[in-house]
Amino acid sequence: MDPIGQLHAGDGDALVRLIADAYHDEPGPDLPWALLDGLADLLGRDTLVTYTSYAPGQLRWDHEQVVLDAGEHWSTTETEYDEPDGWFSEWWTHPLCSYPQRTGDLTSIVTTTDFVATADEDDARRRWFGDIRTHMILSLPAAPGVVRRVLLARREWPGFDERDRQVVALLRPHVQEIWLDAERRRAGVPELTSREWEVLALVGSGLSHAEIAARLVVAVSTVRKHLEHVRERMGVHSAAAAASIALPHAPTVLRPRAR
Repeated sequence: MDPIGQLHAGDGDALVRLIADAYHDEPGPDLPWALLDGLADLLGRDTLVTYTSYAPGQLRWDHEQVVLDAGEHWSTTETEYDEPDGWFSEWWTHPLCSYPQRTGDLTSIVTTTDFVATADEDDARRRWFGDIRTHMILSLPAAPGVVRRVLLARREWPGFDERDRQVVALLRPHVQEIWLDAERRRAGVPELTSREWEVLALVGSGLSHAEIAARLVVAVSTVRKHLEHVRERMGVHSAAAAASIALPHAPTVLRPRAR
């Protein structure tokens, strides 16, 4: 069966609205709350939605942002360390928890039922998650040794069906871009046009104004005008300074290119 055929009527429109709401909402501590709230509403059935970032090799929790049962919000950016015999001691051996990092597969949407036949077989889940019976993982790109993901949870078994998986799979490519946009806004980087980002990316790659103009097939004066506009909006005096501040928050497709 075509997986897209498993979606409910209106799911596509709901996803479009959810993504638009996320871009228009405040950036939030990590992701805009509109993204997490919208995902909880779209999946329904008391789905708990969490954004989390941690470094299992260092026993370190970094960020957590949670939509609780009643739609309440909770978040922390305080670094916490797990005891050596705590949760991280079982993280690598748990078939679901560590699957994306063990395999390098950050694109598949995986659930507890992909690895465990019955809820009773998952002893680690019972120890660490209490009455939560199933999880689904949406993985995000991260620095080496760091795990970033949106974690979805339910108290029922089997919890998530293929429609839920497909909804999350369709949303997944947008979540990283929404996070990058939120990071840009938190850093105070102004919203730039696609061409301004492209010119900055080429500056960051070390190209001269003439080389950028040749690459983009525009006049050198046009390149200078773009960079002047960016410098004025960012309050800096050089294109290099603008690139160093803005490029860490650029859309993925417009990151600096190798020469």
